[in-house]
Amino acid sequence: MFPIILGFVFVAGVVGGPTERIVGGSTAPEGRYPYQISLRDLRSGHFCGGSIIASNWILTAAHCVYGKSASSMYVVAGANNLFSGGSKYAVYQVIWHQAYNPSNNVNDIALLRLNQNIAFGQKISAISLANSNPLSGTSCILSGWGLTSYPSQQLPSYLQQISLTAITLRQCVAALPGMPVTQGNLCTYKTYGQGACQGDSGGPLIANGEQVGVVSWGIPCAKGNPDIFSSVAYFRNWIRAKSGI
Repeated sequence: MFPIILGFVFVAGVVGGPTERIVGGSTAPEGRYPYQISLRDLRSGHFCGGSIIASNWILTAAHCVYGKSASSMYVVAGANNLFSGGSKYAVYQVIWHQAYNPSNNVNDIALLRLNQNIAFGQKISAISLANSNPLSGTSCILSGWGLTSYPSQQLPSYLQQISLTAITLRQCVAALPGMPVTQGNLCTYKTYGQGACQGDSGGPLIANGEQVGVVSWGIPCAKGNPDIFSSVAYFRNWIRAKSGI
């Protein structure tokens, strides 16, 4: 990725990997986001978020998993505490968008197929996918274990949440001149000091009970710039073609 864009990834304490965290949010109540998963490296632990969209399918960002093997990672579902609890699931297949461009994060969307079905319950369930983008001004919810401040490298122990506001693509482009904001993106903005950060990457943005976005990239972190998501509606046909969901 080029210098001033940072995909929200955090691997083994190094900024620039797939981990992003929420700045200016609050601790999520236990079980509030049953679709939220932690994507973990076998050696270095949590590096990205993701969402359960079916019993054996996870939606995340391509920049989180690009070039990685399925055997190098696993998923933890049903956990609020990043360091304890939850159920582990091995990844069987990694599918990133065939047109994903790692130099600018265009087409930043990916699917993980698990090697067994997730056991759904009170703290674990799937999220429905949106077929249209939220209108400008719509309140959206972001959850994740990304950094709560930057450039600190300390991840939170507990899942964080924050309410963000959807803005138009035109507003987003105007706020980020020269940046690779495309039709495949969805943008939010709140205020200075609130937004996504390393460790949140790949995580779900929710509006009206449906997933509308996947955390993609931003200018770190919560410095008064929009946060950029991959639009679920834009990639809906791709998701359906690859997963049947």
